Amino acid sequence: MTDRRRPPHETLGAPPRAVRATAPLTADQVRVMLTAPSFPGLLERLGITGEDADELAPLASAVAADDALRGEVTAIADALRREAGLETEALDLAARAEHLNALQQRLAPGEGLLAILAFTVSTSTVRAWHAARGLDEELSWHVLADLGQQMRVHRRATGRLGLHQLNWVSGNWAGRLVHLGRLQFDLGRRPVPLLERGEHPAPEAAPQRWVIGTHIPASGPLDPTAVEQSLEAATAYFTAHYADLGEGRDARDPAFGHEFTCDSWLLNDAFAEITGPESNLARFAARWELLASDQDGADGALFFVFGLRPPVDPATLPRRTRLETALAERLADGRGWSTGTGRLVR
Repeated sequence: MTDRRRPPHETLGAPPRAVRATAPLTADQVRVMLTAPSFPGLLERLGITGEDADELAPLASAVAADDALRGEVTAIADALRREAGLETEALDLAARAEHLNALQQRLAPGEGLLAILAFTVSTSTVRAWHAARGLDEELSWHVLADLGQQMRVHRRATGRLGLHQLNWVSGNWAGRLVHLGRLQFDLGRRPVPLLERGEHPAPEAAPQRWVIGTHIPASGPLDPTAVEQSLEAATAYFTAHYADLGEGRDARDPAFGHEFTCDSWLLNDAFAEITGPESNLARFAARWELLASDQDGADGALFFVFGLRPPVDPATLPRRTRLETALAERLADGRGWSTGTGRLVR
């Protein structure tokens, strides 16, 4: 007799708009995954290595043996894998962080353990979405390996296993991010008045168009050649596999796949003065047309430069480099730091 079991995922729309899981996970399935001989290999594919992998593996076994904790991981994992696609709402794990972190204290201090384990056992739907939109398996895993990168950032800041950027990672699991070379890119709609005139209208009142958001992982220098190669790769990928997002676009608009946006503490013209106009940071900032600026952007700079989160006494900050010195002085004298929203048309 032919096996007519329902496939694990269904694709919605043509071209695909989403991929949806056809059955929920069970707590027993999660127990098996967390204790499988293949689990260490899965951690490596997710970029979880070194101390993080060494500490996470025994904690995974302990969670697998605890009905209450395994139930929480199962519920999160099932929500993460339910759907991925263009319109999928990323799971708001930050809203549940206090509850999840309180449960975690039964096994280990810190934050993010249960979410991390839920991410490890919920990769199937987002990988199916990647495949549906032409992202090959290697690049698909490269996207998901950002989990390990975010855990390394957390360890540099706190000295322990964990994860702060819960909603950033859940957004990756919703399928909107690709990692192409030095930079990461995601799809989103931005208000046309913001893109054209730098205005911030009420979202429900403004027309919007699809653009490619740009993100800079904390994984090394911003070499201009590597940045250029990433932007070229993004245009090639999105124009080939998301051509439908350019349909109906006004002839006067930039072609889809050639319009990029970036919201970052790195979009600040002070780099030309601080690190020199030919520095990687200054050259990256200079690529972008500044659409808007937020003067309350010190938190991002504080975290990515020093690995710290507020409250912080600026007098205690190290001053080992020109950037550290300039930022510490700006925080101390009240100038602070602004973040920018930029646009790049290629």
